Amino acid sequence: MPGHATIVLPAFDEEEALPVVVEDIRSVLGPDADIVVVDDGSSDGTAAIAKRLGCTLTVHDVNRGKGAAIRSGIEAADGDIVIVMDADASYPASTIPAMIDLLEEHDFVRAERNIDASNTPAINRFGNVLLGKALTSLHGLEPGDYLSGLYGARREVFESLGTDADGFDIEVEIGIKSQANDLSVATLPTEYHPRVGEKKLDPISDGIGILARILMLVLLYRPLLLFAVPGLVLMVLSIIGALALSRGPIVTEYLGLSIHTFIVAALGVLAGFQLVVFGLSAALYRARLGFTPSVWLHRATSAGVRIGMAVAGGILAIGAGVWLLVLIVGWIASGGPEFTETRSLVFSAAGFVFGLQLVSASMFLTVFRSEPAAAAPAS
Repeated sequence: MPGHATIVLPAFDEEEALPVVVEDIRSVLGPDADIVVVDDGSSDGTAAIAKRLGCTLTVHDVNRGKGAAIRSGIEAADGDIVIVMDADASYPASTIPAMIDLLEEHDFVRAERNIDASNTPAINRFGNVLLGKALTSLHGLEPGDYLSGLYGARREVFESLGTDADGFDIEVEIGIKSQANDLSVATLPTEYHPRVGEKKLDPISDGIGILARILMLVLLYRPLLLFAVPGLVLMVLSIIGALALSRGPIVTEYLGLSIHTFIVAALGVLAGFQLVVFGLSAALYRARLGFTPSVWLHRATSAGVRIGMAVAGGILAIGAGVWLLVLIVGWIASGGPEFTETRSLVFSAAGFVFGLQLVSASMFLTVFRSEPAAAAPAS
């Protein structure tokens, strides 16, 4: 049977819409519906109206943002089920009972809006599409309405997500972390109406904030995509370019590659390797937070790989260092004439630095791997 549900309404200057929303909820859930209103630093009569309507009231002295208001509402909720709903009268309370029923078999339920020109401005519709594409392409989420302001879960599920977004980016953070935590997510359609009262979301500034949250969470949840893969591509292309230019310039009718290109290619190998190591480190950090590490991460950071990196790096650094020293000493011993072994110098210097990178990377990854949370993935 469904448990006791609390409806959390984050509200900022919603004195006009709040009575409509509360009446709608009680017409569906009954006069004793458990409603928590979080007055997020309103300058109007939102708090007074919430008290008059008999709602549980939590007040922020200053406006802290929608995400902060939702966390305060969940903390104040008595129900073991929490339904979060925008307080602008854009969502019908008639969707809530079906959401509560779905939570019997799912961890999280999200109502998805029927967004069209009649209820959403064009710039908002464009932003929803753009941000949706970012979520599906960068985080691998299934297409859906991840900016919906009507969703629910059991209290312990919300608490386990550990959200920290304070603004309108709270919904995309919940969507991304729900997938990362392997939650069972159900969706259902809902009507969506033009809001009552003045809008609070700025499509430009808040849209940029939401996009920034999506990109920031890529670092934690998709490090392979963001760093390791581009790093490997850069390393391979740089190695091919450096080898091709090692014997001299390549000049065609449309393109001329000289010693300068060769130097850039050699540096590209080092930069690419740094990206790969950073991606692996970010993935290991994610494992430290309690997420199950993937098989590829264990293989790429296994003891054999790390020892191999250290040994290969030590040999490469010593060999390249000796070569570099011979070049420099030989040039000085010959009286310091014009130096003509630029390619050999670049090769030896890059090899020396790359060897040191291999050794330091093996030690760096060992520190992360030593964390107890980086346990072997379940078979």
